[in-house]
Amino acid sequence: MEYRPFPDERSDEFDAFMRYAFSPAEGPYDPEEADDHDTIADTRGLFDTDDDPVAVCAHHSFSLRIRGADREVAGLSAVASPPEHRRQGNVGRMLRESLTEYRDRGVFVSTLWPFEYPFYASYGWATASRYRYLTAPPDQLGFVDDLIATAGDDAGSFRPLDEDDYAAVKPVIAAMADRYDLTMDWTEEWWRERALQGWKTDPFVYGWERDGDLRGICAYSFDDDADDADETVMRVTDVAAADDEAWFQLLRFVRNHDSQVAEVRIQAPPDAPLLDLVEDPRAVDCEIRTGPMVRLVDAATALEALDPDPEIETAFSLSVSDPLVDWNDETFRVAVADGTVAVEPTVDGEVDKSEVDGAEAADAAIDIGTLSQLYVGYTSVDEAVRSDGLAVGSALADDLRAVFPPRTTHLREGF
Repeated sequence: MEYRPFPDERSDEFDAFMRYAFSPAEGPYDPEEADDHDTIADTRGLFDTDDDPVAVCAHHSFSLRIRGADREVAGLSAVASPPEHRRQGNVGRMLRESLTEYRDRGVFVSTLWPFEYPFYASYGWATASRYRYLTAPPDQLGFVDDLIATAGDDAGSFRPLDEDDYAAVKPVIAAMADRYDLTMDWTEEWWRERALQGWKTDPFVYGWERDGDLRGICAYSFDDDADDADETVMRVTDVAAADDEAWFQLLRFVRNHDSQVAEVRIQAPPDAPLLDLVEDPRAVDCEIRTGPMVRLVDAATALEALDPDPEIETAFSLSVSDPLVDWNDETFRVAVADGTVAVEPTVDGEVDKSEVDGAEAADAAIDIGTLSQLYVGYTSVDEAVRSDGLAVGSALADDLRAVFPPRTTHLREGF
């Protein structure tokens, strides 16, 4: 088997994989009917000795806000294998090769949107963020009129956004990064090719601005498949708001579609205020949904990239279990001092990580998925212990709480 880039001249073959894996109800792939949307990802394949692909995937490169710094992250997507090659270890090998490629590039965090959480959890990825999925009749959003200006200069204005608005969009994304870790630092290419384009149907993208400054962005589409036109649904698939006022203004914009739709469905930030403000809470559904998953590619390098409070000083041995790559499946000595983290593997056999409570045990034992969640701030030390992902004594737990304080995470983008 050979892992390598998927040849450009065989792109139809890759697209056929995508159709079978993710849209089989549409029937076999026909290149004559394919859309003209180009991918901005790098495609990869695992090829057998006959040069036939047995598994494929795609890699995206972007920066996410992680603990106050924008860090390069590898987005993994389009993982697929045809039925004749499934359950033969091909996907696992391709995932391992992908992590090796990321590590060679110096990228130590990976993220993905799973088709099934347990599947990727078995390879070391773990949930990274949540979001609120709000469903409501548009008239239930009328409460915003009592919270924000709806007329005059203070009300600002709404306008459609296009490719030329990238410079205006950047401050909104920067404000989101200050509010939510895992916010993506959009490039101009991402704005053009991803934010303004959809997989099958391009979304409408509008913004709210005041005094010439853009403060909020929303992307949405309409579900017109309903038999009854009066049951049309407005699906808001992305919301970026610089502050709560911008959020409420975007809700006002959505509410103004009450003559066109019977229901709005909004993929909202995890702490977006709504349910306690509507007139009839029972008329609104508010689901907490899990979002993408995250995984440390190289645990030691990732930990050394942290920038902890200079007042934190601790040293401990950390046993990490990793089901996919052996460079993480190791016991490390970790020293935190003067705002830096130093990580070194222990000598083989020096620490017995099979006896967490024994005299020879590591000071703490953790699986790679839980360590990844602590790293990005999705989970707390106490939650990690409660879920059995982390075993640690009470004294060291206090130090780990200082090193890994929880953050509000919200990765919005699909890829």
